[in-house]
Amino acid sequence: MIDKNLPEEYQHITDYRKIPRHLLNPKIPKGRGIVKWQPFKTIPEQYEMIKQYEKNQNKIDKPLLSEEQIQDVNQKLQYVVYNNIYITVEYWRNGYMCTIKGYIKTIDELNQEIQLTNERSTDSIWLPFDCLYDIKI
Repeated sequence: MIDKNLPEEYQHITDYRKIPRHLLNPKIPKGRGIVKWQPFKTIPEQYEMIKQYEKNQNKIDKPLLSEEQIQDVNQKLQYVVYNNIYITVEYWRNGYMCTIKGYIKTIDELNQEIQLTNERSTDSIWLPFDCLYDIKI
């Protein structure tokens, strides 16, 4: 049912929530708004469980690289270390694929890790070889 008193721009809108309140019939109840949801905030543990579930839902398994992919990453590592090139490293950590940019400062073959530093060498991170996914030059 179209209200003839509404301005032309609102006459064909069927969702009353999109029409300004002062143009609506005053007999339409406003409702309790957000107040009606307050009883659900009495269980904070439930919210934590839901947030954790959402986090876990986005996690992925550690990708397994083929021998060819491992050789490709190793060749890029050698080239980058020799030429001291700024790179982008894609790696897996705690169920997520991460990306970081920097220079390779150290390769620790004993612990099978690389140390990556930022441009100013103020921050560094150690990444295990088996978590490396790709190196982009």
